[in-house]
Amino acid sequence: MPHFYRNCLICCLIALFPTSIFARSNKDADAVVTLRDGNPCFSYPQDEEIRKRPYSFSYLGVSKNSGGVVWEIQIASYDRKGLIEPNSPETCIEYGILKLGMKEDKTAKPLLHDSPYHVFISVAEAPGGRNSYDRKFALDFCISNNEKGEPIIVGASGEGKGAWHCLKPGESPKRSFWQRLFGK
Repeated sequence: MPHFYRNCLICCLIALFPTSIFARSNKDADAVVTLRDGNPCFSYPQDEEIRKRPYSFSYLGVSKNSGGVVWEIQIASYDRKGLIEPNSPETCIEYGILKLGMKEDKTAKPLLHDSPYHVFISVAEAPGGRNSYDRKFALDFCISNNEKGEPIIVGASGEGKGAWHCLKPGESPKRSFWQRLFGK
C-alpha cells in the first residue's frame, strides 16, 4: 500500500511540473550579449570548464520568445579553419554578420526594439579531444533604449509562465518556485 501512495504522488508531480522549465533550463551557463554598431553581439563566457578543455563554436540560434527562429548559423566545416572563437565580447558574433568558417541556415530577420528574444549557443570539444563534450549557453534579452535614447541590451523574463516582457535596466528576472527549486 505505501508504494501505491508514493507512485500516485510521483505521477501527480510529473503531471503538474511545468515542461517549459525543462526546455529553458537546458543550459550550462548564460550566453553573453553586448552591442556592436547598434546590433546585438553574441559570445560565450570563458568559464572554468571552457578553460579546462579546448572547446570550439558549433551553432548559434536567435529566436523570438513567442516562437519562431529569426537567425541561425553554424560552422561551415568541421575542420574549423579560419574560425574565430566567439568566446569574449571582443570576438563576438554580430547579429546578421557571418564570419569566416560559418554558414547561415536561416537568414537574419530585423530585430524589433522592446521585443523579447532568446539566444542559444552551442560549443563542442575541439577536434582531437578524447571525448565529445558539448556546452550550451543561452540568454533571454531585448534591445531597448536608455534615457538618452541610445540602444542597450536588457534582460527578458517570462516569469515561468511564458508571459514574456523586457526588463528595465538593472532589473533581475523573477524566478518561479520551480525555477528556484530545479533551475540553474
